[in-house]
Amino acid sequence: MSVQMEQQPVDAPVITVKNPRTGETLYTVPEPTIAEVDAMFETARSAFEVMRRMTVRQRLDELDKLKRYLIRNREKVATRVMEETGKCRTDAMVMDIFPSIDIVDFYQKNAEKMLADQKVKTPIMLIGKKSKVVYEPMGVVLVISPWNYPFNLAFIPAICALTAGNPVILKPSKYTPLRGVIEEMVEESGFMKGAFQVAYASRRTAHRLIESRPAKIHFTGSVDVGRTIMEQAAKYLIPVELELGGKDPFIVFDDVNIERTVNGALWGGFANCGQTCTSVERIYVQEGIYDEFVWVLKEKAERIKTLESPGAPFEDRDLGVGCMTTEFQIQEVEQQLAEAREKGAKILCGGRRNGQSHVFPPTIVTDVDHSMRVQYYETFGPVVTVTKFKTEEEAIKLANDSPYGLSASVWSADLERAERVARRIETGNVSINNVMATQGNSGLPFGGLRDSGFGRYKGAWGLHAFSNIKSILVDKQSARLESYWYPYSKQKYELLAKVIDAVFNGGPLGLIKTALLAMKLDALTKKDRL
Repeated sequence: MSVQMEQQPVDAPVITVKNPRTGETLYTVPEPTIAEVDAMFETARSAFEVMRRMTVRQRLDELDKLKRYLIRNREKVATRVMEETGKCRTDAMVMDIFPSIDIVDFYQKNAEKMLADQKVKTPIMLIGKKSKVVYEPMGVVLVISPWNYPFNLAFIPAICALTAGNPVILKPSKYTPLRGVIEEMVEESGFMKGAFQVAYASRRTAHRLIESRPAKIHFTGSVDVGRTIMEQAAKYLIPVELELGGKDPFIVFDDVNIERTVNGALWGGFANCGQTCTSVERIYVQEGIYDEFVWVLKEKAERIKTLESPGAPFEDRDLGVGCMTTEFQIQEVEQQLAEAREKGAKILCGGRRNGQSHVFPPTIVTDVDHSMRVQYYETFGPVVTVTKFKTEEEAIKLANDSPYGLSASVWSADLERAERVARRIETGNVSINNVMATQGNSGLPFGGLRDSGFGRYKGAWGLHAFSNIKSILVDKQSARLESYWYPYSKQKYELLAKVIDAVFNGGPLGLIKTALLAMKLDALTKKDRL
């Protein structure tokens, strides 16, 4: 649900949302007032009191309502995503809608086991006691989502939090807020009231959302904004999950099927117009097949159907690449390419837009080095660089020469080599002989390291990330005192010292020695009491 807006002053801040393909204004939406933000948190905290008492199955039954709504209304939601992002329909369906349905389906089949109490082995010195871990809801979760996947990257973290028993307040990007999509889904599906709300806000109001002290923050977006959010959250010791940028390497050895590998590189680099945190941005090709690989890559890239390809406009479902979403990101792409040209890089195809259009063609750049921004910093557009390497060690070194560590892919017929390389790349996710494939498995955790952030969501880790992980040890009620309680004495100290040797250095007879020492300690404890 969204908060009902109270009467706004005439000059109240508003968010204007435009269609990036046409430039037309789609709508405006006022930012919430402080009172409205407070009301949202009050509603969410009331919902939390209900959710924390629900079983996991009861929560999943509620989430099934959202899943069924999405299945029935997938084309409608995909159309809204297209209008605000400029992406093609297939990208909206495959990369926004399908994963959102799949995460609910995955948790319906697995969450009860993942959130069940876990027995933990109790050591010999605590014999007679039982140990376990329980997963409890945390409270209101604030999800701050980006503009590039306005449904997927809002809905999936929210589902992780909701499944774990936490109400969610979503702050979508001001560029692609999808006004009314979540609200309509909640209302028409019959999903529980107050558990999933939306605050349409710029960074100005996002500050107030954090000041309201949610139990946890999940942020997806840029490195700079991630640091700002973490700094503000730190004042209140609010835990955060940061899913930030990437500069993903795509390593190709000389024993691959070039046709398949090139097609993987094209989809990984240009799907969603390259505006994916795990997009392929750096391609490293072993020197023996470099020339052939580059030729095939260029030839196929020029055949991808864009909004300005010969024969355009195409039917929505035939379009391969839509347009870029924001003007500021296009300018970043242009600046990186301009610097690369000045330093001697070659642009084999693409590289320029027509006028002020948001349509940026698939672009391939060669003759680059790591002094160029296009090779070192996130581009976040339909641009890939291609560099040759000689040895496995060189490929690993090049892949790791980056401030990011989000995702990567390794391509080789030698699976032993491919996995060996995958393990040495400093990143959170690696696909072998595939690209961005780890994101297709809802059972795998997702997240990065270095400037790509920290924390994991999806899979069991995505539920535990939004849980209070509580340790419980159960003992019987009796008159027996623990041997390590007061009062201390020299005799007790010496026996406890012998226990250390028996437990940790006792060898095969250690268990017997430990039992005998425990009996002596028990006898001493019964006799010597406060």
